[in-house]
Amino acid sequence: MKLEFKTLIYSMINNLVIAIIKIVGGVIFGLGSLFADGMHTFSDFVTDIVCLVGAKISKKKPTKYHPYGFGKVEYLTNLFVGIVLLLLAFYIIISSFFKEVIIPPLSVLILLFVVFGLKALAIFIMNKIGIRINSQLLVTSVQESKADLYSTIGVVIITILLQFSNKVPILHYADIVGSVLIGLIVLKTAISIIWDNSLLLIGEEEDNEEINNKVKEFVMQRKEVKDADISLIEYGPYYRLQLMLELDSKLNLRQVTKIEEDIKKDIIRHRSMKIKYVSINVTNKMKDN
Repeated sequence: MKLEFKTLIYSMINNLVIAIIKIVGGVIFGLGSLFADGMHTFSDFVTDIVCLVGAKISKKKPTKYHPYGFGKVEYLTNLFVGIVLLLLAFYIIISSFFKEVIIPPLSVLILLFVVFGLKALAIFIMNKIGIRINSQLLVTSVQESKADLYSTIGVVIITILLQFSNKVPILHYADIVGSVLIGLIVLKTAISIIWDNSLLLIGEEEDNEEINNKVKEFVMQRKEVKDADISLIEYGPYYRLQLMLELDSKLNLRQVTKIEEDIKKDIIRHRSMKIKYVSINVTNKMKDN
């Protein structure tokens, strides 16, 4: 948990530094695509703050009115990220058509290589930690950061093409075209984030074969269990398990209740499964007592 917060803070600081470098560089060198790229990175900084707030809330303990915790808050914060990116994409695309074309010096490439290295390092760290601790926030942040990395590569290409624009007049439009492409990359990322997190927010069933197999193998070890049907619902960093059990029909109600309680406790104890809540339904006809 602390590791997730530290990683998000690192990403936030990294994005702020990169955004300042890009925006100032875009103004100094008159490179619209670099300025647009800087605005994109600055949006990463803003949404990192939102993600930090979301991560804090999502770790709150369950309450009477929220018995399964606040894990889904992550999806709400990610949706906000997607909406911010959507608006930013439209701004970048529209503003691209209202700027003067200027040929930047090649020295701007040094600046671009520096910010590329900083961003690539941040993506590597966030992706590695996000996978290890199963953080949806870090995974979303990696998606967003990759789009920023691709747009920086685009600015490098635009800068090189503009050097030949005096000989090839059509290359004067490289900065405009590049800015529009950056906007489209941001738009694609925004739509992907909004779509994925909307499905998760409404409770899409998780198709995690590895965890399903672990649960099935664990449950079927009990001789009283004849069959089990498993359904996983993702709640941010953890899962809710809905388990349909077919038990030995010779069991009485008291025995069935004891089996349910034991299975719930044992599954939740297995932290590698990341299952925090278990609901069990029994399908067999039991003896009353």
